[in-house]
Amino acid sequence: MALGSCYTCIRYLMFAFNFLFWLLGCAILGVGIWVRVDENFSRYVSNNEQFNILYTGAYILIAIGVVIMVIGFLGCCGAIRENQCMLGLFFASLFIIFAALLGFGIWAIVAKDGAKELVNEALIDGVKHYFDEKQPSKKQFMDTVQVDFECCGATKAAGLDYELNLPKVETCRTNLSSFVEPCNEKLFQFFREHLMIFAGVAIGIAVILILGMIFSMILCCALRDAEV
Repeated sequence: MALGSCYTCIRYLMFAFNFLFWLLGCAILGVGIWVRVDENFSRYVSNNEQFNILYTGAYILIAIGVVIMVIGFLGCCGAIRENQCMLGLFFASLFIIFAALLGFGIWAIVAKDGAKELVNEALIDGVKHYFDEKQPSKKQFMDTVQVDFECCGATKAAGLDYELNLPKVETCRTNLSSFVEPCNEKLFQFFREHLMIFAGVAIGIAVILILGMIFSMILCCALRDAEV
């Protein structure tokens, strides 16, 4: 089926976009895998169930990345073969993924503000059960945070929320120097920065998907007009 040179150009632009789209799927998949296997995350999440939401977000990104890679391949086939059905399905799939990524990006932006309360609760719970032998993960969690961020305790300076047990908290003292700052602000900034990475990746790719929907719509309409 012969199309005008303008539409032929759009067809190849569509093919080029889908290749880029496939690469973006690889990028999303990579970010999801990075979050899931990164040691900086695992040391906190594995010892505190309140941060499991980070792994949930990672699994969502992995799933979206795989779906995008498959749809990008189908979009390439639809553009080259000039198949209206495949292009229509591609448009619908792009719209669904666009909505999902935009929603995920907005959630990440909103969650960064609510993360402070989550961090405070996790740290206060860690301090409360630090000496509880039945919950060793709480001590491991607090020790990891205090060493990594050179802080002590949850929300009170100098680890005063440990009350009279502070001398027993070895990770609050390193090389004869004491960690006097509470850990809540430092841990909050860590998660806030990473949530902004999630939001930037999700929203940035969602905006790019608009181009794909425009190209697929134009090409689909051109194919339909050519049949008339």
